[in-house]
Amino acid sequence: MSAGPTFAQQRLVCIALLLGITFYAVVVGVVLQSTGKGLAAAPLPELDTVAIALGAAMAIGAVTARGVLRRLAERAEPEARAAARFRAVLVPIAMLEGGCLFGITVWMLNGNPVPGLAVAMVLLAIAIVLVPFTDPDAR
Repeated sequence: MSAGPTFAQQRLVCIALLLGITFYAVVVGVVLQSTGKGLAAAPLPELDTVAIALGAAMAIGAVTARGVLRRLAERAEPEARAAARFRAVLVPIAMLEGGCLFGITVWMLNGNPVPGLAVAMVLLAIAIVLVPFTDPDAR
Protein backbone atom coordinates (compact mmCIF):
# COMPACT_ATOMS: atom_id res chain seq x y z
CA MET A 1 0.00 0.00 0.00
CA SER A 2 1.37 3.43 -0.94
CA ALA A 3 1.98 6.12 1.67
CA GLY A 4 0.08 8.77 -0.26
CA PRO A 5 -2.81 9.17 -2.66
CA THR A 6 -2.74 7.40 -6.01
CA PHE A 7 -2.02 9.40 -9.14
CA ALA A 8 -5.74 9.40 -10.02
CA GLN A 9 -6.57 10.74 -6.56
CA GLN A 10 -3.89 13.39 -6.88
CA ARG A 11 -5.34 14.51 -10.20
CA LEU A 12 -8.82 14.68 -8.65
CA VAL A 13 -7.50 16.95 -5.88
CA CYS A 14 -5.99 19.27 -8.50
CA ILE A 15 -9.19 19.32 -10.55
CA ALA A 16 -11.25 19.98 -7.39
CA LEU A 17 -9.10 23.04 -6.68
CA LEU A 18 -9.67 24.31 -10.22
CA LEU A 19 -13.41 23.71 -9.98
CA GLY A 20 -13.55 25.57 -6.66
CA ILE A 21 -12.06 28.63 -8.33
CA THR A 22 -14.42 28.31 -11.29
CA PHE A 23 -17.54 27.92 -9.15
CA TYR A 24 -16.59 30.93 -7.03
CA ALA A 25 -16.20 33.01 -10.20
CA VAL A 26 -19.61 31.84 -11.44
CA VAL A 27 -21.27 32.76 -8.13
CA VAL A 28 -19.65 36.21 -8.14
CA GLY A 29 -20.73 36.68 -11.76
CA VAL A 30 -24.33 35.82 -10.87
CA VAL A 31 -24.28 38.19 -7.88
CA LEU A 32 -22.89 41.02 -10.00
CA GLN A 33 -25.39 40.33 -12.75
CA SER A 34 -28.26 40.57 -10.27
CA THR A 35 -27.00 43.72 -8.51
CA GLY A 36 -25.64 45.52 -11.57
CA LYS A 37 -22.69 46.92 -9.62
CA GLY A 38 -19.89 45.91 -7.28
CA LEU A 39 -20.59 45.19 -3.65
CA ALA A 40 -18.27 47.90 -2.29
CA ALA A 41 -19.92 51.23 -1.44
CA ALA A 42 -17.51 52.86 -3.90
CA PRO A 43 -14.94 51.24 -6.21
CA LEU A 44 -11.53 50.80 -4.61
CA PRO A 45 -8.91 51.38 -7.34
CA GLU A 46 -6.13 50.40 -4.93
CA LEU A 47 -7.48 46.86 -5.01
CA ASP A 48 -7.03 46.76 -8.78
CA THR A 49 -3.36 47.60 -8.37
CA VAL A 50 -2.95 45.02 -5.63
CA ALA A 51 -4.70 42.36 -7.75
CA ILE A 52 -2.25 42.93 -10.59
CA ALA A 53 0.80 42.92 -8.31
CA LEU A 54 -0.37 39.89 -6.35
CA GLY A 55 -1.28 38.04 -9.54
CA ALA A 56 2.18 38.62 -10.99
CA ALA A 57 3.83 37.60 -7.71
CA MET A 58 1.75 34.43 -7.45
CA ALA A 59 2.48 33.46 -11.05
CA ILE A 60 6.22 33.95 -10.62
CA GLY A 61 6.19 32.30 -7.19
CA ALA A 62 4.19 29.31 -8.40
CA VAL A 63 6.42 28.67 -11.41
CA THR A 64 9.53 29.06 -9.27
CA ALA A 65 8.17 26.81 -6.50
CA ARG A 66 7.21 24.19 -9.08
CA GLY A 67 10.72 24.13 -10.51
CA VAL A 68 12.39 23.89 -7.11
CA LEU A 69 9.98 21.25 -5.81
CA ARG A 70 10.26 19.18 -9.01
CA ARG A 71 14.04 19.11 -8.75
CA LEU A 72 13.77 18.03 -5.12
CA ALA A 73 11.23 15.35 -6.07
CA GLU A 74 13.49 13.88 -8.73
CA ARG A 75 16.30 13.62 -6.17
CA ALA A 76 14.06 12.01 -3.53
CA GLU A 77 14.26 8.35 -2.62
CA PRO A 78 12.04 6.17 -4.84
CA GLU A 79 9.50 5.48 -2.08
CA ALA A 80 9.11 9.21 -1.35
CA ARG A 81 9.20 10.40 -4.95
CA ALA A 82 5.44 10.18 -5.69
CA ALA A 83 4.54 12.26 -2.63
CA ALA A 84 7.23 14.79 -3.49
CA ARG A 85 5.95 15.05 -7.07
CA PHE A 86 2.43 15.61 -5.75
CA ARG A 87 3.73 18.42 -3.53
CA ALA A 88 5.48 19.91 -6.57
CA VAL A 89 2.07 20.15 -8.27
CA LEU A 90 -0.16 20.95 -5.30
CA VAL A 91 1.83 23.84 -3.80
CA PRO A 92 1.96 25.93 -7.02
CA ILE A 93 -1.72 25.30 -7.76
CA ALA A 94 -2.62 26.37 -4.21
CA MET A 95 -0.55 29.54 -4.65
CA LEU A 96 -2.33 30.30 -7.91
CA GLU A 97 -5.68 29.56 -6.28
CA GLY A 98 -5.02 32.27 -3.69
CA GLY A 99 -4.29 34.81 -6.41
CA CYS A 100 -7.38 33.74 -8.35
CA LEU A 101 -9.67 34.05 -5.36
CA PHE A 102 -8.26 37.47 -4.55
CA GLY A 103 -8.77 38.67 -8.13
CA ILE A 104 -12.34 37.37 -8.20
CA THR A 105 -13.05 39.06 -4.87
CA VAL A 106 -11.68 42.36 -6.24
CA TRP A 107 -14.04 41.92 -9.21
CA MET A 108 -16.93 41.31 -6.81
CA LEU A 109 -16.14 44.42 -4.77
CA ASN A 110 -15.42 46.83 -7.62
CA GLY A 111 -17.84 45.39 -10.18
CA ASN A 112 -15.35 45.76 -13.03
CA PRO A 113 -13.92 42.55 -14.51
CA VAL A 114 -10.67 44.24 -15.50
CA PRO A 115 -8.21 43.75 -13.90
CA GLY A 116 -9.52 41.47 -11.09
CA LEU A 117 -11.25 38.81 -13.18
CA ALA A 118 -8.65 39.07 -15.95
CA VAL A 119 -5.83 38.38 -13.48
CA ALA A 120 -7.81 35.50 -11.98
CA MET A 121 -8.39 33.91 -15.39
CA VAL A 122 -4.71 34.15 -16.33
CA LEU A 123 -3.76 32.49 -13.04
CA LEU A 124 -6.44 29.84 -13.56
CA ALA A 125 -5.05 29.11 -17.03
CA ILE A 126 -1.57 28.64 -15.55
CA ALA A 127 -3.01 26.33 -12.88
CA ILE A 128 -4.77 24.24 -15.53
CA VAL A 129 -1.48 23.81 -17.38
CA LEU A 130 0.16 22.54 -14.17
CA VAL A 131 -2.31 19.68 -13.67
CA PRO A 132 -0.58 16.44 -14.70
CA PHE A 133 -2.43 14.14 -17.06
CA THR A 134 0.04 11.27 -17.20
CA ASP A 135 1.55 9.37 -14.32
CA PRO A 136 5.34 9.86 -14.39
CA ASP A 137 5.80 6.51 -12.63
CA ALA A 138 3.82 4.61 -15.29
CA ARG A 139 6.75 4.70 -17.72
